[in-house]
Amino acid sequence: MILQPVKYYSDWLTEENHKSFYLAFLRVALSLWLLKEICINWNSFDVLYSPSTFVVLKNNLINRLPGGLAFVRGHYRWIIAFYIFIIFLNIFGIGRWFTGLLLFLVVDFLQKMNMSFVNGGDYMAKLILLYLIFADSYKYFVLTKQRNVGSDERKFTNLLSNLAAVSIMLQLCVAYFSSGIAKISEPLWQNGEATYYALSMERFMGTAFNKYIAQYKWVDYFTNFSTICFELLFPFLIWVKNWRKPLLIAGVLFHLCIYIFLMIYGFQIVFVLIYGMFLPNEKLLYFSRECKAFFFGKRSEVIDFV
Repeated sequence: MILQPVKYYSDWLTEENHKSFYLAFLRVALSLWLLKEICINWNSFDVLYSPSTFVVLKNNLINRLPGGLAFVRGHYRWIIAFYIFIIFLNIFGIGRWFTGLLLFLVVDFLQKMNMSFVNGGDYMAKLILLYLIFADSYKYFVLTKQRNVGSDERKFTNLLSNLAAVSIMLQLCVAYFSSGIAKISEPLWQNGEATYYALSMERFMGTAFNKYIAQYKWVDYFTNFSTICFELLFPFLIWVKNWRKPLLIAGVLFHLCIYIFLMIYGFQIVFVLIYGMFLPNEKLLYFSRECKAFFFGKRSEVIDFV
């Protein structure tokens, strides 16, 4: 009795890459997000990475290297240039897994050089990059086609890809649940006042309406406790098919409101990008074909986007 479901899931994991399209899309989208972060922080690189930085550095392995990493910090622009080069290779699928590994190592290295400016979105992005090393995200959005491989190698690749996809989804669930647990242990969240203070603080004053909205107690209580409920229930209900669509829509609205009203930008995009992992591969492929037909018409078959 036990062997039958084990065999079923084993076959399911090896028969095909069930998230092939979105893994490829996530690889490209996350790479573009990294480029966006470079553009935003471009004028701050001297503060973040140069030898003259006044930021107190964290006591980690990177910063304990001989010379306090003085040589690397003195030539940090070469590292940033290499970083940008690797990102573009990753976007076009050049180098595949090796490029994915290099990108993860460079991101990890840069984050450890200055942990003071690393946020939740940066951590989540790095974890996704780690999982993508093991995933076959190169069936779509690449310059060159994949070579034909044998049946056994294909099954092993499918296994790794599906496990990587599940790991990314589980990582999102863990992030939400741990955040929800942390909130219910805080007095402000317990009293329903956390979002009131967030909306009222100048640091998070995303719009001119923040203070006006915060005046309504029912808004404060609703946003406060609905946030906790969403983060605690998402990891369990997202696996129930009938709940999946409402949860994903609620999640998009949840992160969009944080983006607009609280000016917390980094992790909102990264978290929402993971949502596509919960959608069926077939529907995503259908949507992609419809987009091709809309934008390129009869010429779409020549342009190999999917």
